[in-house]
Amino acid sequence: MSFAEVAFALPLRQAFTYRIPDELAGRVRPGVEVQAPFRGRPRRGFVVGLTERGEIEAPAERSDGGGRGRSRPAPVVRDLTAVLGEPLLSPHMLALARWVAEYYLAPPGEVLAAALPGGFEGFGGSRARRRAAEDPVVPLALPDRLKLTDEQRAALEAIEQALAARTFAPILLHGVTASGKTEIYLRAARAAREAGCQTLVLVPEVALGSQVAASFKKRFGARLGVLHSYLPVGERRRNWELARRGALDVVVGARSAVFAPLPRLGLIVVDEEHEPAYKQSEQLRYHGRDTAVRRAQMLGIPVVLGSATPSIESLANAARGKYHALRLRNRVDRRPLPTVRLVDLRREGNPAALLTPSLRSALAERLSRGEQALLFLNRRGHSHHTQCRACGFVPECPHCDITLTLHLSPREWMCHYCGHRQAFSQDCPSCRAPQRAERELGAAFPGARVLRLDTDVARDRARPAQVLASFARGGADILLGTQMIAKGFDFPRVTLVGVLDADVALHLPDFRAAERTFQLLVQVAGRAGRGKEAGEVLIQTCTPEHPAIAAALFHDEQAFLARELGQRREACYPPYARLVALLFSGREEAEVERAASEAAEAARAEADADGVQVLGPAPRALGRLRGLHRWHVLLKGMRAGAVREVARRALDRLEAGRPRSVRVAADVDPVEAL
Repeated sequence: MSFAEVAFALPLRQAFTYRIPDELAGRVRPGVEVQAPFRGRPRRGFVVGLTERGEIEAPAERSDGGGRGRSRPAPVVRDLTAVLGEPLLSPHMLALARWVAEYYLAPPGEVLAAALPGGFEGFGGSRARRRAAEDPVVPLALPDRLKLTDEQRAALEAIEQALAARTFAPILLHGVTASGKTEIYLRAARAAREAGCQTLVLVPEVALGSQVAASFKKRFGARLGVLHSYLPVGERRRNWELARRGALDVVVGARSAVFAPLPRLGLIVVDEEHEPAYKQSEQLRYHGRDTAVRRAQMLGIPVVLGSATPSIESLANAARGKYHALRLRNRVDRRPLPTVRLVDLRREGNPAALLTPSLRSALAERLSRGEQALLFLNRRGHSHHTQCRACGFVPECPHCDITLTLHLSPREWMCHYCGHRQAFSQDCPSCRAPQRAERELGAAFPGARVLRLDTDVARDRARPAQVLASFARGGADILLGTQMIAKGFDFPRVTLVGVLDADVALHLPDFRAAERTFQLLVQVAGRAGRGKEAGEVLIQTCTPEHPAIAAALFHDEQAFLARELGQRREACYPPYARLVALLFSGREEAEVERAASEAAEAARAEADADGVQVLGPAPRALGRLRGLHRWHVLLKGMRAGAVREVARRALDRLEAGRPRSVRVAADVDPVEAL
C-alpha cells in the first residue's frame, strides 16, 4: 500500500500522511495538487513525497481548547479524496521548498503557497494559466549599443566563464554607483540564452523592478516575464506558466520570484543584494537572496550578487573565499563620484524647518540651470512622526507601541503596522498649539514642478512606474520620495541629491543600524551626477561626526567596515556569529511571556553542549503591535546548524503544551532586532 505526504498552507511545521486509494494510484505523484480531509473538512494541498511506510504520523485533530498538558488523539490514516490536475511543481522546486522549510524552521505548506502566485486558492484551475499555455511567444534578439569599460569587460568575461563551466559559482559584483552593473546583467543573460538557458533577476522592490524590467525588455522583448505582488493575480499566474513551459528567457521579479519555475535556469542575478527587503519580515521569514544562492548551488549554476554597498555578510564571504569578488571601482566614462557636503542641523537654520538655507540655495541654483534634483525623506509617509513643539505631544497608535505617521493624501495620521487611522488636526490634541505640515518645498519654490513618490502615492499600484517615467522624461524638476527612490535608478539630469534627515534610523536598537545608514546614504548619493554634469549631495544631519555618516562623506567604505567589523566581533554578531530569534505574540501578555520563558528554558537545556548562547526572554522593541504583545528569545552561536537545531528542539518541546492563543515563529538569520 502506498502513502502520500501532503503539505497544507497552514502554520504547521510538518507534512501529513494519507493513504492513496487504488483508483487514484496512477495519478498521485510529487508536485500534484490533491484534496484530503483535514480537521473535519476537505482541504487542498500538494503532494511533497511518496512512501510505502504507513507508520508515519498522520494528521490528528488537536483536543478542543488546545490547553496545555492535554494529550492528542491517536493518529488515524485517512484516504486522499481527489487529485486535481497534473503535477505543477517539479522535483527541483519541491527540493527547494523543502530546504526553505528546513533551514528557516518554516511550515512546508506555507513555503509552497509562497512559491505559487496568489497561493493555493484557485491556482490549479486558473484560466490565466490555461490561456498562457496557448500563447505564442516570439523570440527576439536586439543588439547591444553600449561599449563596455575595461572593468565591465573583465567582470562579464568572468561570469561567462562560470556559465560555460556549468557549475555553482557565487559571484559578488561590487561596483560603485553608475559603474554599469545593469549592462553586465543584460549581457550575461544574453550569454545564458545563447547557451540555451534562462535567467532569473531579483530586485528588492517593485518600484526598482519596473526600471530593471524595462531595460531587459529592450533586449529580450516578449521573452521577458515579470513576477511581483503589484501585478494582478491572473497576470502573475500567466507569467508563471510561461516560465514553467520554457517560453521566457528572463524573469524579473521581487523576493518571491526566487521560486519562479524555470526548467532551463542557468543564471541567477540578485540586484542590490544588500537590501533588507529581500528578507520577509512576517509569516514565512525567508531571505530571497540566500534562497537564490542555495537554488544556484542545487542546480550547479552561477549566481551574481550585485551592489554598490554589499552586505557585511557578503563581503565576509568574499574575504573567506566563499564568493568570487569582482570590482567595478569607476563610473562609466570615468565620471566622478558626486561631491558630498554635510549640513549640521544643530547649527544651521530653523530646527523646525525641513529645508536648511544651504539646501534651499543648492535647489535654487539647479532650478535656474534647468537641472533636476532628488530629495530623499528617510521615512515612510510624509512625516515619520508629528510632535507638538509647545508641549511635546506625539500622536501614538492605540494598538501598537509606535507613533503615527502623517500622510497628505488623504490627510490623516496612520499606523504603518496595524493600519489604524485618525483624522489630522492642525491643532495639537493635547495643548491645541498649531501644528506645521511639511509643505516647505512648495512654499519655497512655487514655480517648481514637483513629483512625490512614497507610500501615499504607491497605494495606486500603477503610480510608482508612472511617476518614475515622468521624472525620467523631464516632466518634473524635483522628485521628493522615501526609500523606494534611494537605489538603482538612473536619472542622467539629476545633479543634486538632498538627504533631509540622515539620522532617522541611525540610533535604532538594532545592530545593523549603522550599516544600513551608511548603505542608504551611499546609494541615494549615487543618484547624482550620472550624466554629463557633475553631481552634488547635501546630507542634513544632527550627528555629522558619526562614523557611518563621515564614511559616506569621504566615500571611505574601508574605514567604515573596519570599525563596524570590530564592533560586531566584540559583540558576537554576524558575520562572526549566527542568529535565530524565537518570536512570540498574543493578546494576553502573561501567556506570551510564559511561552517565551519556557522556550528560553528549553533552549538553555540544549544550548551548552552546542556552544549556543541564549538571550532573553524579553519584550521586543515594538512590544505591542496590532493589539498583540510581542516577546522574543535570541539564540547566538558560531555554527549555523547548531543554532538552528537548538531552536528547532526548543520549538518542538514548546509545541505540545503552549496555549493556542500564543503564536510562535522562528526568524533564522534575522536582518533586524526590532
